Amino acid sequence: MENGISTIKHFMRKRFLLTILTYGFFAGILFYSDMYAQSPPWPQSKTPAQRPEAKKPRAKQQDWLPGTQKRLESLNGTTAPDAENADFKNLMAYATDLIDQAKSSKDNQFQYSRLLLASNSMMDAADRVLLALKPVRQADENDSRAAGFILQGCYFRVRQANYFADISKDKKSNQYVKLASSLYQRGRSAYDAREYGKARLLGDASTSIVRALEHMAQAATPDPHIY
Repeated sequence: MENGISTIKHFMRKRFLLTILTYGFFAGILFYSDMYAQSPPWPQSKTPAQRPEAKKPRAKQQDWLPGTQKRLESLNGTTAPDAENADFKNLMAYATDLIDQAKSSKDNQFQYSRLLLASNSMMDAADRVLLALKPVRQADENDSRAAGFILQGCYFRVRQANYFADISKDKKSNQYVKLASSLYQRGRSAYDAREYGKARLLGDASTSIVRALEHMAQAATPDPHIY
């Protein structure tokens, strides 16, 4: 009899707990459903057309002409005796000519920008030629490595000079091919004489001339391929 009563009590206790858990589960579902329905919607990301930055006008391409002309005037105003150097004057004359060519080709933005780049490269060469004439400090091992690295690259660049000159079809370009080669040879001689600072500057000047010829070749291309 007692066993029967305890079995009944145990069964009723389990059923009561199951009922409580069932009601609790459904009550929880109803509570969170109501909370979700009352919560504000998630903010949606704006489409590209709605973003403020999409409405900004496109920035104009920077005009390099004023800066190039200012640099030309500054270098032409050099009053040091070294400024009478024939190579320096020759390079500056060509830089001036390239600026004039750029002004007459403003309708072609690609050609215009390449001619200004060529002018700046010629001025780079002129600046290095002047610096190479000045006395330099005692060279060390680091100067030797730097000069050797510049001259190695210059050797291959000079070999490209004729190719660029042929494409540019500029009547004056051949004389600058010869000048690039001459500066490289002088740089090699300076390196052999352990004048590493001078060698580096002359190699850099030669490379700058070839870079100018490359820009001129690009400017002469009527319809450059864009990949």
